[in-house]
Amino acid sequence: MDELIAELQRLYLAGPADVPAAALLTMLRGEGGASIDLLGPDGTVRALVIELDSGLWTQAAQLYEGVQSELDLPAPAVSVSGGKTYGLWFSFAVAVPQSRAEAFAEVLRQRYLAEVPATRLTLHPRAPLQLVPAHLGEGRWSAFIDASLGSMFVDEPWLEMAPSLHKQAELLAEHASIKPDALERALGVLPAASADTAAADRQAPAGHHEPVGFLLAVMNDDSVETGLRIEAAKALLPYFRKALD
Repeated sequence: MDELIAELQRLYLAGPADVPAAALLTMLRGEGGASIDLLGPDGTVRALVIELDSGLWTQAAQLYEGVQSELDLPAPAVSVSGGKTYGLWFSFAVAVPQSRAEAFAEVLRQRYLAEVPATRLTLHPRAPLQLVPAHLGEGRWSAFIDASLGSMFVDEPWLEMAPSLHKQAELLAEHASIKPDALERALGVLPAASADTAAADRQAPAGHHEPVGFLLAVMNDDSVETGLRIEAAKALLPYFRKALD
């Protein structure tokens, strides 16, 4: 149990104080189904989780393979939800602003999941996330799985009994976090959204440390020319599309 908690904290949680070990223990025992919030108190995240409907394993596998072979990034952990989805868990070695994680998610979506309807994909940390593994009732457990077995869970994306917590910890121990230089390199390779982010970074004045904050300020500034405010609103759409869906 302790080793699994240690792996979850190593890879995905902002800090032990944000999700106390006692709360994690309760969830892992199947005694509570509470969600965890990946967003730290300073607005940064250590994890990005992309959930896809279980019928989209081919697309999930394409993303899983692509980030490794094309972007030279560590493999994300893969989970089955106990309900209807697969999850791909990306870990950041150094916490990044939520907007940066969402920009990364958006370019991954454009590159590998462009044909997936927004209604069949969920992004975390924008939405609360249920801890894995967890008991979902009716003999169903969520769990981390070996990605090579992903196609076996298309019809039933769950385990029928509690997974071995030791084996779950072993699965996570094989995964590494994305280092800052690797993230920047990947964003440089990926199209569109990364370029928009870089351009906004260059243009942002000293009072704004993130491009999203700068664009929001432009959009809401009555003194700015209307055309520029409209362009800022257009640039912000990818960040808020999933929330609106």
